[in-house]
Amino acid sequence: MKIAVLPLNAAEGVPQAYGRQFMAFAADQVRNVAPEDVNTVFYLTQIEQGGVPRVAYINMPDGMIPYEQLKELFDQGEVERILDGFIKPGPEDGFEITFRAHDKGNPAPTIEETMVATRPEVFGTLHGLIKRIAAQAGAALPEELAGTEMEFGTDDPNALLGFLEGWDALNYINQANGMVVETFTPEPAFQAFIGALEKDSDFEGAYHGLVQLARACGNFRIGNFELVENALVRAAGLLPDEFPAYFALGELHQSVGSLQKASEYYDKAIQRAPNDPNLYTRLGVVQMQSNMPVNAERNFRKALEMEGADTSAADFLSAVLAQQGREHEVPQVWRDLLARDASNAEVHAKLGVALINNNKAEEGEKVFENALETLDDKTLIKRFYAPYLTNKEDYDRAMDFYEDALDASPNDVPTLMEYAQTLERAGREFEVPEVLKRVLNSDPDPDVRAQVQARLIELEQPKRAATVEAARERMENGDFHAALRELKPLRNWLSDYWKLWALLSSANNRVGQFDEAEESARRLIEMYPGCEPAYGELVNALHGQHRDEEAYTFMNEVAQRNPQSLAIHINLGLAAARAGHKDHAQALAKSIREAVGQNQELEGILEEMAR
Repeated sequence: MKIAVLPLNAAEGVPQAYGRQFMAFAADQVRNVAPEDVNTVFYLTQIEQGGVPRVAYINMPDGMIPYEQLKELFDQGEVERILDGFIKPGPEDGFEITFRAHDKGNPAPTIEETMVATRPEVFGTLHGLIKRIAAQAGAALPEELAGTEMEFGTDDPNALLGFLEGWDALNYINQANGMVVETFTPEPAFQAFIGALEKDSDFEGAYHGLVQLARACGNFRIGNFELVENALVRAAGLLPDEFPAYFALGELHQSVGSLQKASEYYDKAIQRAPNDPNLYTRLGVVQMQSNMPVNAERNFRKALEMEGADTSAADFLSAVLAQQGREHEVPQVWRDLLARDASNAEVHAKLGVALINNNKAEEGEKVFENALETLDDKTLIKRFYAPYLTNKEDYDRAMDFYEDALDASPNDVPTLMEYAQTLERAGREFEVPEVLKRVLNSDPDPDVRAQVQARLIELEQPKRAATVEAARERMENGDFHAALRELKPLRNWLSDYWKLWALLSSANNRVGQFDEAEESARRLIEMYPGCEPAYGELVNALHGQHRDEEAYTFMNEVAQRNPQSLAIHINLGLAAARAGHKDHAQALAKSIREAVGQNQELEGILEEMAR
């Protein structure tokens, strides 16, 4: 029976997180034994803030949900039973929980029970919810859950409740895929996790929850660097012999280009987990980024000694050897792995590629052909071999191999993209649009989507695309007004063609139509966030409207998400200088000069930043 488990509505005086996480925690335990039958529901809605779609929790009012609302859920989903309830303050700082079940088509609840528990009795309350949900799902619980007691990882009720508060924030970030509301801050969640650890330093769930929250905040750029760093440092201090907090600190510093600190933290993680190959690999990557190839090579080789079927250390070792001009040593890396496991198709393929890249094409072909003859699963070999065959102009065989790879992974975007390029090179351009449409239907990232959509327009609407190209040529000749006359009528026809909006933003800026330049630049960034020139056009458009502080705030946020982008940091520096943030602008100019050295093309821009 498929059931939906709803949060408990929470009365005033009870954190909404408890209502969500009491039921979610219990349902998760049952889902481990009945994965297809138990579905946890969270009340989420999409809103728009500053032109950006975001996800928000809906906090339900006091009391039980009316059946009319439950009926809507029954009608929307394929569920046969809904479990919900209500939580309010109970005796001795505890809780009173009403648990209820409804079956489809029946407005009267099939069960309605009340559980009253003091705070120390919260363990029994949660265990009781697990048993009740299992009974409603018809699921048999394993012995560790079916008895009179269960293990929670802590005996302190306040530590457990703090964990649930912190976990609620982590769950929200993951549910929203990082698109949290602007007012959200992870600080209370970090405090809840730390509070749980302070009450019970052996509570591993709180420690690992905090680390996961920190990594999620770093990944999605939520909160600020100092907040996340301080929480991890505090966790590391509370459990100094554990490595995950040190690993997360290394990851955090690496994400903002603080490579020396990242290296120090990865090294501390290794001291606590010396047999984890991933730690040596991550340290090696930072050393590679720090132009320390000898150290990086040493750590990649250590990781390689420990790795099983995983080949990530071998990939990085190959890259660092090439960085040192030792490409000729790369094939031996893969030969050694092949000697360890001759059945690994990825190793065969990468050995073949390494030989071809070392001008040993004949030997590389033999590796591929031998793998095609001897391995049971040839899909990966064909996937790696196909690009080489395309470059060799053996188009028919390359296309056959791409098609076999796509039979195994029909929505693999890189494979679809390469297949489309091979079709074009083979003179079968008429087949390309269908492949590009498959890419668009495979949910690619926005940058890939923008590029694919542009190519599709150029193939299916060549005359309109040619008009855009003609306007670009007019702009190169300085005739921006004529370019705008050609471009503006196309806005409705080519609304998803990023090249149109790029030219419109640039041309409008050149003729002083800054409001229209801003609109076009924002459309372009929304469509193609990886188009770095778009940010310069937006900064200039806002500057033309005397909105420099707004430009500075916007570029600060963009730079946090793109710490390695030179173009974005140049535009941040310009925005900082124009908004009067001279110290920040001068610091950026200094760091950019150090990174690029003497560059006449940038000198005028850097001078403006440094004034």
